[in-house]
Amino acid sequence: MATSEDLIASDEIQESEETLSDDLNCPLCMKIFRSPRRLPCLHSFCHDCLQSHIYKIASLKDSVKELCCPLCGHVAYIGELTAELTADKLVHLFPLNTLMLSVLMKSNDQAHFVCNACQVQDIVSPAENLCAVCEEALCVQCSKMHEILRLSTNHTILKIKDLPSKQETVLQDNEMFRCTEHGSLPVEYYCKDHEAQLCAKCFVDDHVSCPEVIKLANKTPNLSEALNQMKEQMKNLEDQLKQFADIKVLNLSQLESDVNSLTGKIRTLKKIINDALDDLEERVKEEVNNIFNDEKKKIEQTNQICQSHVTAIQNSNIVLESVSKYATQNQMFLLIKKITNQFVISKRHNDDRLSKNDIVTMQLEVNPQLNSVVNIPRGEIGTLKIKKRGESPVVPDRFKPLQQCIVERVNVKDIKGLKNKTPLVKYFTPCYTKVTFTSTEQLMLVDYENKILFLLDSLCNILCSHTFLYKPFDVCIIHGKGDENVVAVSVPDKNSVHLFSLEDNSITHLKSIQTKYKCFGIAAYNQKELIVSGPCNDRMAYYWSIITLDGKEKSYHEFDGAGTHQTYIALNAFKSRLYISAYAEGSLCCFGLNGTKHFTFRNQLLREPQGVSVDRDDNVYVVGYRSDNIF
Repeated sequence: MATSEDLIASDEIQESEETLSDDLNCPLCMKIFRSPRRLPCLHSFCHDCLQSHIYKIASLKDSVKELCCPLCGHVAYIGELTAELTADKLVHLFPLNTLMLSVLMKSNDQAHFVCNACQVQDIVSPAENLCAVCEEALCVQCSKMHEILRLSTNHTILKIKDLPSKQETVLQDNEMFRCTEHGSLPVEYYCKDHEAQLCAKCFVDDHVSCPEVIKLANKTPNLSEALNQMKEQMKNLEDQLKQFADIKVLNLSQLESDVNSLTGKIRTLKKIINDALDDLEERVKEEVNNIFNDEKKKIEQTNQICQSHVTAIQNSNIVLESVSKYATQNQMFLLIKKITNQFVISKRHNDDRLSKNDIVTMQLEVNPQLNSVVNIPRGEIGTLKIKKRGESPVVPDRFKPLQQCIVERVNVKDIKGLKNKTPLVKYFTPCYTKVTFTSTEQLMLVDYENKILFLLDSLCNILCSHTFLYKPFDVCIIHGKGDENVVAVSVPDKNSVHLFSLEDNSITHLKSIQTKYKCFGIAAYNQKELIVSGPCNDRMAYYWSIITLDGKEKSYHEFDGAGTHQTYIALNAFKSRLYISAYAEGSLCCFGLNGTKHFTFRNQLLREPQGVSVDRDDNVYVVGYRSDNIF
């Protein structure tokens, strides 16, 4: 007989379950789940939300064959949308999450479901039952058909309203606990070696020899502690996500405040500029008006004087005309002399005025500095700085030339005895394509034209050499422990990299590694991996990839270019940036080791770049073959 304590505990469990069911929200619509459907990654979404997600993907792509989980990005194959196979039907490829439904039904027994089998046929029928194996809601008619079909005759059919009390049955038949290879068989084993869940058939066929296989029925450990740990970890992750979201909300608020502040500063700057321009306008107008008024007075005075002289001349003409009829010769002579004197004086003054040519004009010659202010580019008004904390330093999008670079040739040494060391080889003019130092300060030198790899001491005396059948191009040293060195040499014509060991001043061939395309540039990434680069054979592009010393390709990247000539490569000291000189492109490219292309550099003083190197201060040096310089 149940005690009062048992009844209280039962009520508390029921209350907690109902509270939990209220918190079961779809991650897309953020509302309580409606017909939750489960993806293979175990994330669940409302039926309608998942259907909308499929429609969204279909609108962005010409064809849809795969569905990415909106949360984790896990890819599930769904087939291709057609006129018959629409998103409405594709969504049924993902089963209902019956476990979640059983929890939801405890707090919402009024939930309504439609028959999924009828829905595929564009028929809406209320569902009363649910197949625990197929995890699909069924109407009465479809339930009867489901029970008589040979493939589903053994499936468990449950009443939807009974789901809350049938959780054990739901768990027993749930697809998550059945074998992924043999869907009708339950999972009975777990292989620790392969971290795989196995049915009896999987165990016998593929894992019977694995040493770490446990039979779940017999050796399943007590999981209460593991469950508590998982709950704690999930709670910590939930808290971290909430904290992160809160930080982003605060950041958004701060960003909004920054935008308002910036807008206010621009408005203030605009007012200052406008006030200055208004003041300038007033001062210019006042000055111009003053000049105009002064010149106006002068012109009016001059005009008045001219008019007076014109009047005097007219009067003299009238007098002469009138007197000439009655005056004697002596009187006319004297009158003409007097009038002539007046005329001479007037003409002299007029000639002086005409000679001065005091015509006044006004023109505004704008100060060039003012023009530069009016036409100033937006970027020169000021710098809009966007700072992001917690990120790696941003790689600049272009090179910054060294402010001072003093080059001094310290020493020059001749390499002697090359022909004596290779008497059986027809010796061509040397073409040295790479030199590098070993850990013991010896030098490795590649003669591309004569197909020779030289080992030199620090005084450039030849210690030994190795002759290739094909032309070698680049060499790098893979530093080991102590004085141990492995030498990697690229051979482009054979799409290969050759490995050598250096011991007792001798070069010993170890093995060769095949590359996908011609390999020119080569650099040691670490003691077990190389970075190789060259042109892609089948198209106009370059590539670079990371390969292991066993020949396995760990990553592969391509970038645009002529793709027909050699490349050189260099890593910076922190192994975070890769520099590739593209001979035919006349460019130097910078990449992150994750494949991100930071920038491409070109300069008219750097033509046909070849060898490239980086010092410990992250300064980059590249040889210009045609420009005869080191940039």
